[in-house]
Formats: sequence, structure tokens, C-alpha cells
Amino acid sequence: MKEKPNWVHIIGICGVVTSGLAVMFKYEGSKVTGSDKGFFPPISKFLEKYDIPIGIGYKANRLTDEDGKHPELVIIQGLKSDKNIEYQEAKRLGLTIKTFPEILAEYVIANESIVVAGTYGKTTISAVLVDIMKNANIDISYMYGGLNVNMDQTIMAKKDNTKFSIVEGDEYMTSLEDTSSKFFHYKTKYLILHSCQWEHPDMFPTEQLYVENFRNYVRKIPNDGIIVANANDKNVVDVVKDASCRVIYYSANKLNAFALPDWYLEKSSKPLPTFIRFKDDPSNLEIIPYERKIIGEFNEENFLAGSVMAYELGVKKEYIQDTISEFKGIKRRLEIKIQSDQFLIIDDFGSSPPKAHGSLQALRSDYPDSKIIAIFEPNTGNRTEASIPTYKKAFKLADEIIFPRFTKLPNIDKKRFNAEELIESLKPYYDNITYVGDDDILVNLLVKEIELGDAVHKIIVFMGSHGFRGMIEKLNTYFSI
Repeated sequence: MKEKPNWVHIIGICGVVTSGLAVMFKYEGSKVTGSDKGFFPPISKFLEKYDIPIGIGYKANRLTDEDGKHPELVIIQGLKSDKNIEYQEAKRLGLTIKTFPEILAEYVIANESIVVAGTYGKTTISAVLVDIMKNANIDISYMYGGLNVNMDQTIMAKKDNTKFSIVEGDEYMTSLEDTSSKFFHYKTKYLILHSCQWEHPDMFPTEQLYVENFRNYVRKIPNDGIIVANANDKNVVDVVKDASCRVIYYSANKLNAFALPDWYLEKSSKPLPTFIRFKDDPSNLEIIPYERKIIGEFNEENFLAGSVMAYELGVKKEYIQDTISEFKGIKRRLEIKIQSDQFLIIDDFGSSPPKAHGSLQALRSDYPDSKIIAIFEPNTGNRTEASIPTYKKAFKLADEIIFPRFTKLPNIDKKRFNAEELIESLKPYYDNITYVGDDDILVNLLVKEIELGDAVHKIIVFMGSHGFRGMIEKLNTYFSI
């Protein structure tokens, strides 16, 4: 690892990745402090586990200790405004200020850089690939943007002899000053490209611009690299045509593939579903049966993507099989928080229309007869006029949709909808969206819904990138036995 700073301060520490960096630097022996406007589970519990002090709100004096010393490194969550008082103080003091993609590039990215990119699926694919490589006793550095169920370290710094790094590569902007996609920082040699469905319309006003950004990224993969590409995503297949390296296609549904898959999923194989490698050479046959434990049929495709990359890099299939059978999932990825015979309460990171659609599709597939009530808060980029068309089909599989009070955003140039304004814009598509702006009233409504006593099984799914201000915890307290 690059020489560690003695003191690291993180502005916006309650993000999934920034909290992971806090733990990484603490693990490496740095003093770590951080601040944010608020802290909620599971991030608050994650930071508590590693005894990292956190400050609520932003104060300039946090950057000077009792001995008059200052942090050697200040990390700022990329979308924090330059008007942030701690950021301004760091600049006044002349401190080193960096965004988390820059930190990953310095402390995590190894010579053999594996990046998992795409609109959705990145976190689970990255996490399962990390576990496969660990089980195979391969020394790796890594980052994935979610907490695992045991709240273990989610970012590991590279060592002098680390060959492979595995990181989740986000296409959203690095910061307000650097509007390039985060994945351009990661010197990608091996790429898993799982999906390319238009998102972040504040950054990419048209689908064409969104796809072209991925095309430019693919062009940068070196000739001796590998791209593992989803044959069932038309945009992915189109984008990788510009690659100069080897492309390996995988498919969870080969009958609907847009390219001939090298690997495919055979769901109907007995006694277990199976990954099969077979293209045009019988000697190239490989069969990997496996057993899935976590919720969501879509995870079959995520497992396939990670397994293909691992196998192509020389990992034996036994490690792949063992990892999938033991994989417990990622917190806030269709994470069941409360369960009974009558209902489920689920926490999910589906903070954009495509992600929400995918989550609802998975729930409807596994629970076809349940009543699904979705509580949805969009991320920053999906509160704009340009994002409205992406909502057209997002919630079609939900029986009811509720928008809570949206988290307040920093002052930025573009107009962002509040919940009531967004509902008004979505009237052409939906007549079953309601706004409940008081958290306590919303919790009480959900309690009453669950206690109706009818025979219908109910699923309440919270979807968003924020923590819903403890509403899930209140429900958990109410229904805990």
C-alpha cells in the first residue's frame, strides 16, 4: 500500500464507499475522523463496529486538533458543494483534498485491474467475485459499494505483491469539478459489463450520450485485456463491438441473446441450475452446477457474470461453487429486515427507475401473488425533468407506490423535483402514487396495512440510496417479538 497518512478526515463519511474508506484507513493504522449531516443504520452501525468517531453536521474546527495539527488527507464525497464549510477550511489550510475515485486509484487499484460496470448489478457481482477470489486464496485488493451481512471490510488496500484489484465502477460523475465517470480512474484491464440502460439523465441528457460514454470506456481496455459482456443487453452488445480486446459473452437466457454466448445459464437442469461453457468446440465444454441461497432470481445472472470472469482468470470451478452456495448477499440489496407468514419488510438500494424496476421484477417473480407496496426515494439524478421518461415502466409491478419526504440536496445548479412535484410529473404514467411527507404518519400507515388481518401476503419494500430516517427500524421495533 502507498504510505499511509497519519490522519484522514472524510467529509460525507456516511456514504457506503466513504465509510468503507474510513474502515480501510483505520485498518491500515491511520487516525480517521469524519462528518456528515446525519447518520442512520446500517452505515452508523458499520462505523460504530470499527470505532470510528463521527461528527454530525459540518464544522471548520474539526480540521484542527487540540495540538493545532491538521489532517494529512481530506476525502470529500464528490457531490458535496464547494460551499461546504469543512471543504472551505481544508482549502484555506492548504490541505490535500481528494475524491474517493482518486483514493481508490492510489490505494486500491492494482496492475491487473478488474472493474465491474453497468447500470445495475455491480455491487453483487463485485462482492461475489471478491469472495470467489478469496476462497481461491488469491491476494486481492477490492472495493464494492455495499455492506455485507456481517459488516466485514468492504474496501481492502493493495499490498506490494497484490496482483489483482476488483472494484465497482460507477458511471456517475467523479465530482462537481470532475464530471468524468468514476470508472475512468481505475486503469481497467478486465471488465465485466453487465448492463447499459439509460440512467443519470442529469449527466447524460439522452440515451445516446449515456451509451457513448460506455463506448469510450470500452475503447480504453488494452488489447491484452478481457471484457465479460452480457449478451442479453442490446446496448452492451453494441458497445463492446468497439473493443480491441477479447470479448466473452454470457447469457442468462440464450434464446433472447443479442450475441452468441460463450457461457450460458441452464435454469432447468437437474438437480441444480448450471452454468455451461460451450460455443462451437466440444472440447471447450465446462459445466458448473451451483446452489443459490439468496432472494431474487436475477442474482442467477449476477453469479454467472462473476463466475465467468473468475474462471477465465484461472479460478477452479470448485471455488466458484462453494462461494455461491455460501453467499449471503449484500445489505440493502433486497435485504429482508422483517419476515413473517403474513408479510415481508425489505430494504433495497433501488434508487433509480431502472434499479427499482429490477428489484420489483425480482420480487414479483419470487412472490407472484403478494401485494407489493413500494416506498421510493430517487437519487439526485432522477429528480429532474430529463429523468421523467425513465419512470414510465419502473413501478408497473407494484400495487402501491408511496413517495416519502425526499432528503434535502445540496445547492446545485439544476432544478431538482421534490416528492410532490415528481408525482405531478408522473401522473401520465401512474394513478397509484401517493405522497406521505411525515415519517411517523407513513410508519403508522404501513403498520395499519400489515395489521388489516386479510389473507393477502404483503411485501413492503423501501427503495432508495438514503436510510429513510430510521423508518425501517421503527417498524422493526414495532413488529419484533
